[in-house]
Amino acid sequence: MSEISRITTGLGLSLSSAALLVIMWPSFGNLWWLCFIAFVPMYAAQYRVLPRRWSAVPVATAFAGYYLGLLMHIASALSVGVIIGGALAFGFIGLVVGVFLRPFAERTGYRWFVVQFGLLWVAIDLLLQDNEFDGTYLWIAYRLADLPQIVQPISITGAPALSLLLHVVNAAMALVVISLLDRRWPQWADTVVPRRALAWSVVIPVVVMIAWTGTSLAIFHDVSDRMGPRVRVATVQPGLDNTFPGTLASADFSHGRSQEERIKDQIAQLSAMTRAASAQGAKVAVWPEETLDYDPRVSHPDWIPALVRQTGVYLAMGFTPDAANDAAPNTALLWSPAGEVVAVYYKTMRVLTAGEAFTPGRVYPAVPTPQGVLGMVICFDMDFPNGPTRRTVLNGAQMVLSPSLDLPSKVDIRKSMAVFRAVENRVALVKADVAWDSMLVAPNGEVITGTAVHDELGGQALLVADVPLGPRGAPFTHYGDAPFQWLEYAATAALLCVMAVSWRRTASSVRRR
Repeated sequence: MSEISRITTGLGLSLSSAALLVIMWPSFGNLWWLCFIAFVPMYAAQYRVLPRRWSAVPVATAFAGYYLGLLMHIASALSVGVIIGGALAFGFIGLVVGVFLRPFAERTGYRWFVVQFGLLWVAIDLLLQDNEFDGTYLWIAYRLADLPQIVQPISITGAPALSLLLHVVNAAMALVVISLLDRRWPQWADTVVPRRALAWSVVIPVVVMIAWTGTSLAIFHDVSDRMGPRVRVATVQPGLDNTFPGTLASADFSHGRSQEERIKDQIAQLSAMTRAASAQGAKVAVWPEETLDYDPRVSHPDWIPALVRQTGVYLAMGFTPDAANDAAPNTALLWSPAGEVVAVYYKTMRVLTAGEAFTPGRVYPAVPTPQGVLGMVICFDMDFPNGPTRRTVLNGAQMVLSPSLDLPSKVDIRKSMAVFRAVENRVALVKADVAWDSMLVAPNGEVITGTAVHDELGGQALLVADVPLGPRGAPFTHYGDAPFQWLEYAATAALLCVMAVSWRRTASSVRRR
C-alpha cells in the first residue's frame, strides 16, 4: 500500500471512530454498545495504518467527534460557532495528547497500552467534573444508562471507574486488531506487539469485565430486594402555555393576557393537575423548577396551602422571586398536607450558559414524612455526582425530588443523570420538568415511567406511579468518588513519570550513539 493510500485509509478510520463516538450519544442513535468498540478504528489508524508522524491525528479526530456530540446535546443554549469551536478546541487537546502515545507505547513494549489513553481521558473528565457549563455530561459511562443491571458497581467506585473500564476494553480489542495487522503488514510496525504484552493486555481486561458484570448483577438484585415500601408519586409537567416570561431566553407565553390573568390560569392548571394526581392516589407531587415567578409564601399565599390540604399530598415545587433577574435565588419548597412549608432548598449549581448568577445554596434538607424521608435538589444539581444529590442522601433522604427545567436538546442526556444518581446512592429519584423530560427512577436505576418530548414547544404530561423508597447504604454516598479519583490521579501521575523517564532514556541512548 502506498503512503498516500495509507494516509487516506487512516484518515477514514479516524473519521469512522469520530462518527461512532457521535452516534452512540442518545440523541444521535443511542447505540450504547458502541462505547465498547468506538475507539478501535482510531487505535488501528494511530498505531499502524497512518505513518508514524501522523499518529496524533486519529486521537484529535476522536476527541473532536466525541465532544461535538456532547456540545450538540446542549445546542439549545449554544451558538453554532461555539459548538464547532468547542469541538475543535477539544480536538487540539487530543492532538497534544496523541503526540506522546505511540512513541511511548513503542518504547515500553506496549506494557501500558491498555491503560495509557484511558487514564489520560478520565483524568480530564475528573478535572472538569465541577464545571458549571455542562457538568458531567461528557462522561462516557453515561452511555450505559439504559442498562442499569451492569452499572451497579458505580455505587462503590463512582462512574469514572466505569469510564476507565470502557476505555480499557476498547484498548484491549484494539491491541488484538493491531497484532492481526502486524501479521498481514509487518512492515507497518516500528515495534511489533510482544506476545506477553498482548496476553496480559487481553486477559486482565476480560477478567475485570467479568468481575464487574457479576458484581453488578449481584448488587442489582440485592438493591431490588431491599427497596422499601412503594409510594405513589406524581410529576406535574404543565407545558409552556402558562409558564412565566423569562423561563426561556425569549419566552413570552402571555398570549395577550395580563400578568394576573396568566397567573390565574396557571393556578387553575396546576391545581387541576395536582387534584388529578391525588385522585389517582398520589401522596407526593413534584412541580418543575421555577414553576412560579413569585414567592408563594408572600404573593398569592393561600392557594398552595389550600391545595395540599385538599389533596393530602407532599408537594415539592420551584419558584424564583424575580424571573428577570438571573441573580435571584432559585428555590424549591416542600409543602406538607397540613399546608406548611417543611423544607426550603436553594439551587447549588448554576448553569452559566443560561446566565444564572444566584448565590449557591449550601443546605441539603431531608424531611421524615409518613411517605419516607424526602429530599430535594433542583435540575442541574443532579448532574454532579459528588454534589447535592449525594449530600441530600447522606442526610437521610430515601427519595430525592427534583424540580427541573430542561431544554429540548437535553431531553435524552438528562435521563442518564437521573439513572446514575439513583444507582450511585441507591435511592429513588423523581424529576418533574416544565415541558420535556419528567421521569420516575427506582433505586436500582430502572426508569419506571418518563416523558421525552423533543418538540421545541414541549408538551403537557401527568405521570403517576408507585416508586419504591431507597435502601440507601451505598459506599459512594459516604465517600463519593474520592478514593477512585485519587487512585486515578496517582496512576496518571505515575504514567506521566514513566513516560518522561522512558523518553529521557531513549534520548540519552540516541546521544551516546
